[in-house]
Amino acid sequence: MPSANERASEAIADVLFDSSNAGRPVYTLGDAEQLDRIRAIADLSGDAFEALAEVVRTTLSLDDPRVAPFRLQADLAEQHRAHPLETPPGLPLLVILTFAAERMQADHDFAAHNYYARLHSILRVPLERQPRVEEDYRRHAQQIWGSLNAWLEAWEGERGVPTAYAIGGHAFVGLPMSQAVVRQHDRIGLHEFFALEGMSPGLRMAPSDMEPAMDPYATTTPSPLSSNLRRLWIMPAARDRIVEAACLELEAWDGSGQATVAELRPSTGTRLLAFLRTFPRRSIEFNLLLPYRSNGPEVARFEAAGREIPIPTIPAPGSATRLASTAEINSESLAEESIAGKLGEGDNRPFARRPRRVVPLRWDDLQGAYVEVERVSLGEDTLVLARAGAKARVEAHLNSYARPNWGERSGLSGVPDGWLIYEHVQMVSGPTTSGTHLDLVPLVPRARTSLTLRGGFVLPGLLRKWSSVEPPEAIGLAAGASSISLKVYDGTRVESDHLLIQVDAEGELAVLPLAGQDLADGEFVVAMFVDGARRPASTALLRLRSADTPQFSVDDMDIRLVYSSGSSLTWPLSAGPADWPVYVNGARVVGGAVDSMTAAMSEYAPRVRARPTEPPTRISVGVASAADSCMTTGMHRFQFPPATPDQRRQRTIEGECVTCGLVKRSAGTPWAARRRDEQPARPNSSVEIPPISDMEGPDFQVAFDALNHVGHGSYAVFERIAAQIEGSGLFADSFLRRQEVIGHIDVARDGWLEVTEWAVNSATLIPTAPGCWILVGARSRKLLQDLRALFGDEIRLVETVDAETARIEVQGDRSRVVLLKRELAAMDVALSDTSPALAIAAALPPLGDVAAGLKRIVVPRYRSLERWDTSSASWESASSLASVGAFRLKDFRSTYVVRSSEDIANDTVAIGNAQLVKHVANMWAADPLAGYHSASGSVVVPLGADLPGLYGRALAVCSGHAPRELVNHRMLQYPSVPRHVADAIFARLTCEVP
Repeated sequence: MPSANERASEAIADVLFDSSNAGRPVYTLGDAEQLDRIRAIADLSGDAFEALAEVVRTTLSLDDPRVAPFRLQADLAEQHRAHPLETPPGLPLLVILTFAAERMQADHDFAAHNYYARLHSILRVPLERQPRVEEDYRRHAQQIWGSLNAWLEAWEGERGVPTAYAIGGHAFVGLPMSQAVVRQHDRIGLHEFFALEGMSPGLRMAPSDMEPAMDPYATTTPSPLSSNLRRLWIMPAARDRIVEAACLELEAWDGSGQATVAELRPSTGTRLLAFLRTFPRRSIEFNLLLPYRSNGPEVARFEAAGREIPIPTIPAPGSATRLASTAEINSESLAEESIAGKLGEGDNRPFARRPRRVVPLRWDDLQGAYVEVERVSLGEDTLVLARAGAKARVEAHLNSYARPNWGERSGLSGVPDGWLIYEHVQMVSGPTTSGTHLDLVPLVPRARTSLTLRGGFVLPGLLRKWSSVEPPEAIGLAAGASSISLKVYDGTRVESDHLLIQVDAEGELAVLPLAGQDLADGEFVVAMFVDGARRPASTALLRLRSADTPQFSVDDMDIRLVYSSGSSLTWPLSAGPADWPVYVNGARVVGGAVDSMTAAMSEYAPRVRARPTEPPTRISVGVASAADSCMTTGMHRFQFPPATPDQRRQRTIEGECVTCGLVKRSAGTPWAARRRDEQPARPNSSVEIPPISDMEGPDFQVAFDALNHVGHGSYAVFERIAAQIEGSGLFADSFLRRQEVIGHIDVARDGWLEVTEWAVNSATLIPTAPGCWILVGARSRKLLQDLRALFGDEIRLVETVDAETARIEVQGDRSRVVLLKRELAAMDVALSDTSPALAIAAALPPLGDVAAGLKRIVVPRYRSLERWDTSSASWESASSLASVGAFRLKDFRSTYVVRSSEDIANDTVAIGNAQLVKHVANMWAADPLAGYHSASGSVVVPLGADLPGLYGRALAVCSGHAPRELVNHRMLQYPSVPRHVADAIFARLTCEVP
């Protein structure tokens, strides 16, 4: 039977660290209601707090002088290191330690700084044992608290983000102090404060900058901050802890709380989004981010020119919503028009955006896009959208205060007429707002101190972490500093004996590239020291991960996906759980009978394209600015709130431009005015500012390593990885299909053929030519090192990037490789004796069977219509759905469907995707799109008509290459396909007209 301590530990885990805290900072401080729930779940009797304290007392040796007080707790913490997913046995102790810290500002029985006296009182420690308790706690504090952090890390943030790190220079008491500040209801007020201040979700802010921002809200009423935080604010020690907690909460903030503010101030939280694309051409796409959480598709109703324009939306990461598509919206409308509307039905979710002449957009890892911010942040990657009339003014400002290597981005399609785009903007200082042209206020950082982890490859998940294959760059900035030191420590503590890297710089800026520093997977602290101070001005926790340290499978189930004929008629398009004995998994075919039908594939002949369809007329969703507005004239008109006789003076007074919404903050007290005037005007000109390192091309190797670290997940997780290579949905779709066609991942889709889940497959070596194998599926740097060690000098292992896939080729004598089959199996690498291409092809059904199993719906609403012309292999305008074939329905986004004669009779359509519907239509027209190119031994299809699902995989595994895009010839080529494999696939692409 579980002990009382074990029951209490599990109860605390269920109450304080349940799934509702996923991705949020969590603390070991519970309120009265939570303590009662813990008592009930753990089956404890009496007062909840006293019962928990008694449970803790039984785990400590407080009366036996022969035993160290925390010996049992230390042993349990050490045992927990081997099983970090299990609940830490020390949770009851940590809760009691936290309550002792919380009482430091809640009672007056002891001196405000006396932590141990309160702990002794709670645990009823005998007087003679108190010194030993204090000494033993200091010896084991890091070990006991570390088990909590390790547990939360192992759960990858599913139970919350760890916060138990020493603050304020107190190595031991600082740990419970770090937990004793923010309660659940306090967070709501902090989130509203962030929204009111125009702060961005995920922003890192130094405590020295957070304190003056919070002070007006903590010292006046009404205020979004809770009465608890306002009461503690007057205590200097408590204020430091509140500020630290607010900085941590802001970094983990997902935007929740913006909706409450936006209902009163609709323009708050409605932001412009920008996606930079290089695929299929260089362009920029604008969107809107609305400050409301939605659980599914809704309609945004724009109020424009006296009419209502409905536009579908989709949920965005965090607590936000974005437009489903902006393909038919003028980019000028989004950038320079006043926008207003409501989300969904009813009037309780209004949104609005007023245009500005200069718009900074901060890179947001969560959104995978640049997101509009009120003001730039020091050291962060920023895109600047500016009116052409402000060109000289903006460039002069960037020359003075931005890190070198910024530049105007020319040649982009999608840039609104009369606007300019500046990229690689990283502000390292700025003037005071006094004397600064109002257009440039958004480019003046509000913070004076910043430690930023910039760039690198950010891994998806609830914990902020980077790939150790491509770590970030640390940038330290401190206005007015004469010197800065950046130091990297191993672990989660700033301790001299854990120091790994140090960079010293004169002046206000220090840059530390972490790439090439040989940092392994793990946790590190990056600390910034200003002017030789012993205490860091700012710290940042750096988590590095890779495929060498894959995520735990927290749901404790087999995540492998397989394609099985037992699942549905559309099984070649969608994988599912391994519930059937016959399936295709990656590059393996398991069990089942095969169909040997073949038909000679026709020789490929280019098709003559039809005349391109005229682009649709784009619409406006806002109201154009008046001729005398600041958008046109550059003259702003600010409205400040009226002063009342009984109003308390505030440190800052906000005014807002009545036409563009630009916020101007003016000093409200003499002290604030003096502090503003004392700010340095520009960086130390005697110090050379290092330029931003040149941006290299996409690194598909690091992206594939990220996929292997995550292992499996939703399409949103995949999109976050793909967005760091190319920020567009089109690229994410292409990138996923290329990993799928090779067999690196298997993909599950719903009835709408939308991706629901993906999973990396087991590592398999498949032969592609005599003496040549391709590694399909999972891999890591450690695995490749082990393979090189196993193969020695006789067998080569070659790494290349091929059409967005990470290609590992093994070259050597076949007999030598086969002899290593057992050793490879011990490394979880399967060695295939023959190519799986023909086995996959022979297992596939005729494409007509797949078409028959597609989801049928009544004809949906659409604004325009195109029909697939099977002879020219191109889309052409249509006016009716009354014919057999494939269609593209457009209503702010495209829906691809096919119609058989039965569909026409039933007034239905069958849902497909852009690739499938083309092949189905040509199959019905007895004119398959695939053709054989005998001269190169390859299969060729028109560009954009990839063979769907496993039909394409059967061809791709022949060579281990993803299909090659021949853009100039508008063709897609599957290389090195034997004729008998091509004929097997061709037989499945032909049938009679339905």
